[in-house]
Amino acid sequence: MKLFFILSGEHETLPGAEVRAVLETAGADFRVTGSMEQVLLVEADDIGYAHRRLALSHAVCEHIFSCGPGLDEVLRSARRAEYPALEDFAVRVRRVREHHRELSTLELEREIGAVIVEKTGARVKLEEPRQVVQGVITDGGFVLGRVLSRVDRSPYEARRPHLRPYFRPGAILPRTARAIVNLAGVSPGKRVMDPFCGTGGFLIEAGLLGAEVYGNDIEEEFVEGCRRNLEFYGVRGFTLETGDATALPERYPGFFDAVVTDPPYGIQASTRGKQLDQVFVDALKAIYGMLKPGGRACVISPTRVEFDAAAENAGFRIRETHYERIHRSLTRRISVLEK
Repeated sequence: MKLFFILSGEHETLPGAEVRAVLETAGADFRVTGSMEQVLLVEADDIGYAHRRLALSHAVCEHIFSCGPGLDEVLRSARRAEYPALEDFAVRVRRVREHHRELSTLELEREIGAVIVEKTGARVKLEEPRQVVQGVITDGGFVLGRVLSRVDRSPYEARRPHLRPYFRPGAILPRTARAIVNLAGVSPGKRVMDPFCGTGGFLIEAGLLGAEVYGNDIEEEFVEGCRRNLEFYGVRGFTLETGDATALPERYPGFFDAVVTDPPYGIQASTRGKQLDQVFVDALKAIYGMLKPGGRACVISPTRVEFDAAAENAGFRIRETHYERIHRSLTRRISVLEK
């Protein structure tokens, strides 16, 4: 099946990487056939529950056609296209950023709708249609498809850090936390550790996916706050402890399928007197020791840390790296590692 995912625009590379990771974790036979801004084209046998896991996408669509951005070319492509069975439907067209302002979304909706009626006999229903045919105007031109499922992003908004029972400034947003958990290949029944768990943002998302979650922090207050947050969101069967993360491999040698963490490095974070680079050297060695062979770690670090060398020296293979600018003095590196 030819598909495309409509991606959120909140990060340049994470949304597409999240889609690929979720499809891989689900065991889908797929290949990426193209990409445009906020659109990822995929051929897949079955995407299963992907839309229920994704955080940085808006919808999954069955691909009908792609073409250049000219109105005449779009309408020619619409007339040549083969359409899936439709009953009552509506055409919706969205524009990514300011691409191809010469194209009118309303005109495209009207003209494409008329073509579909002529070719299929389906009926246009603008209010609460059974099916939506979605067009996207983006940098590479125009893409059209039938919406198969939409990603409900409202639960992530409901889990924003300041709405939790225990809150500390600087916590990662739930959408980003879910995407990072997905990059680590977390799935139901897998054992997941956050050795610097803080308020528990990663563990909440992993637990809601059905993983068996473990957390550790050197600050007892954080551990107790993490416990309150996990209980608040209905995560059950978790294990939390207070202590130095470097001691964890002795208790959990080769035990975890995935590690997802954001070690301390901010102004308000305590490194207990260690130099920042040493924090990550020690953390990566500990993470490597806790992971099963083939296990993945997704680790956040500031770009001022010599992270890649520390990861490779610990024994990891670096699968991919993403960057997120937080403010003028801080850019975060999101690294996906494999043992």
